[in-house]
Amino acid sequence: MFGDALRAHADRFLAVATRHRECRGGRITDVTDGRASIELDINVEMPQHMKADGAAPNGVRRTETATVVLGPSYPWSSPEFYLRHDFPRDLPHLQPAPPDAPPRPCLIDGNQRDYFIQFGLVEAGVFHLVHQLVLWLQRAAEGTLIDREQGWEPALRRDLSHLLVIDAEACRAMVDRQGGHRVLKARFYRSGPDDARLSSGAAALLQVGTDIVPLKRGDKDLLTSRREEDGALGSTVCCVIWPDKLPSGAPFVCERYMPETVTTLGALRQRADELGCGRALDAFLGSLERCYDGYVLSPPVPIAIVLCARRPFHMIDSPSDIELLPYIVELRAGPERASLFAAGDDEPVAPAMQLDIASPALLHRVSGAPGTGPVAMVGCGSVGSKMAMHLARSGVHIPVVSDSDILLPHNMARHALARPALSLSKSAELARELAHLGQSPQVHDNDLVADLTTREGRRAVLPKDAAFAVNTTASVGVREALSSLPPKDVKPRLAEAALFGRGHGAFLFVEGAAHNPTLCDLVAELYATAGSDRLRRLLFDRAHGLTEIQIGQGCGSLTMPMTDMRLSAMTAGLTEALLDEMQREQGDGRIIVGATAEHAPDTSWSRQTARPFEVIPIEAVEGWTLRISQRVLDQIRAEMGRCPEVETGGVMIGTCSARLKAITVVDLLPAPPDSIRSAGRFTLGTSGLKKAIKARHRTSGGTLFDVGTWHSHLADQGPSPLDRQTARELAAERPPPSVLLIATPGRLYALMHTSAVP
Repeated sequence: MFGDALRAHADRFLAVATRHRECRGGRITDVTDGRASIELDINVEMPQHMKADGAAPNGVRRTETATVVLGPSYPWSSPEFYLRHDFPRDLPHLQPAPPDAPPRPCLIDGNQRDYFIQFGLVEAGVFHLVHQLVLWLQRAAEGTLIDREQGWEPALRRDLSHLLVIDAEACRAMVDRQGGHRVLKARFYRSGPDDARLSSGAAALLQVGTDIVPLKRGDKDLLTSRREEDGALGSTVCCVIWPDKLPSGAPFVCERYMPETVTTLGALRQRADELGCGRALDAFLGSLERCYDGYVLSPPVPIAIVLCARRPFHMIDSPSDIELLPYIVELRAGPERASLFAAGDDEPVAPAMQLDIASPALLHRVSGAPGTGPVAMVGCGSVGSKMAMHLARSGVHIPVVSDSDILLPHNMARHALARPALSLSKSAELARELAHLGQSPQVHDNDLVADLTTREGRRAVLPKDAAFAVNTTASVGVREALSSLPPKDVKPRLAEAALFGRGHGAFLFVEGAAHNPTLCDLVAELYATAGSDRLRRLLFDRAHGLTEIQIGQGCGSLTMPMTDMRLSAMTAGLTEALLDEMQREQGDGRIIVGATAEHAPDTSWSRQTARPFEVIPIEAVEGWTLRISQRVLDQIRAEMGRCPEVETGGVMIGTCSARLKAITVVDLLPAPPDSIRSAGRFTLGTSGLKKAIKARHRTSGGTLFDVGTWHSHLADQGPSPLDRQTARELAAERPPPSVLLIATPGRLYALMHTSAVP
């Protein structure tokens, strides 16, 4: 049964992918209960002289076959893309992987799952990911994955499990023309049992200090390890190594891009040779062997090695031409060893993420509010942590905090907490801080999107004793997962808070009674009713707004630039608005929006009520519903009142989510002037219709779409044969969704041809 579902997903994926003009063919190669594999033949546009050769000089072929893997949680998870095994690996934007694994291109600047899920239609997400693959291959063939003006792209390390926190600029300042190395003191935390290997049951996090130390025999305090319940802590060293000069006296510059494939000590030695760092690495390893000859280190001790690669031009966002390549290897000094490295050149080496040391610049604010019920925090990032601290300082009980992300140094710029670099998850660290205020929240640090689909996960994230649960993740996936929950499965009332427009705008959604309207309904309502030019610019400006779609070549952490003061001011206002809403009786949904003045910090707040959406099952497509704003229904009834003797209609504007199986209508377009109205039939005209639909799409920042049409019946009768024919025609001429709504004096009917189901 599970395999049948994956087969259906694979068929749909292939059908969408092959619609791309550069996809010349495809096939499903394998389907099991756990995964489906698809091959796509992608035409790679390249200059004419390369086409004549059949490949680019770097080995990218005119037609590349990529493998796509759909996992068991698809479409809640993103497809994974792989290239052929012999694809050239000396290109940027390839994910770290062993040489025997197929290369994976980095297609999205940020989290690929969030990018994929942000499209309401699964098909839209599939098409955009395939388009990103096409762009990636084209740039790979042209050699433009690196932009010299932008800077040298560092090797991808974002998804690695090992972390090295170090002062990057201090490392670069050590580099001179002569070549050499420096040994720095460090602290480490190592997870996993002692007999586990790096990246295979064990992970290491190292925080490097600024003290330079010599390696000398008898210094027992330099390398230590203390076993804890869930890992080991201790002291260690980090060696920073930079390249020797060339025989000519010129600096050693490595102009070749080398994706991260180092997995053993032998491979690390080879990489060091390629970067001109081989002599210094051998000197450091030799000194370690001599200084600790005869010493026994019972638990393994991870040490860090940072190779400083000199590049032909400056790094991205840095004036320096030095790229830091950090690695972690473990010392296993047993009593009968032949070497500190038990497996010799086969000793596992793990590439690590390099994180800069953070300087704490946080502002604690205090706000007061009347007492209210408990609030569960869904998301403990910059917005969630500050709201949680504001609430706790107001005496609000917080029974649970949920967030799976690790609290990293760069988060400290705006996070409510100031922590050492080797931190736990954001939820665990927030719970520690709340303990100082008399709180004892449960910590949930698993994947929210996945856990909200299970009964146990929902109980952990949304405890029944909470009055409210506030989503601050800024994740479309979490919002949809919360909106999909039936009322009987959710005891707290749900709310969502977020910032937009670089902190000059903020919103708070509070769902209605019985979870109607939902959070997804409310965001669509906001998009439809944003009235002022200022608010629309903040919401929909692609450089700053909520609908920003990041497509590019960089693979760093995405964030919204703003000062801590701006974020603190807006989250304080959001928290006050939340406490005000918690004093109100549960009823209609609420949308609270704050926006600063054009060139001043003054903030104005507006509030609007959203009545429960009308929910109509869509005929012929199981599980799908049409959700209509009461504001829109009022417009439909008003139009019917103006045409009491004839049928009338128009075009419906809204959103669609294949994961929720819901089409949401939040606006209407009037019927074109060439429409025909009679007592027995309404025919929608076409004059100016496409232009009006495109204009409405633009004014909504690309968030709202034409989702179908509506027309009235003079009597309380359902769809006629003509209506069903119209539904078929809509499915044939429009991309999904294409729903038909029939409004009678007393009822509403919705139908959609099965071929229009996303």
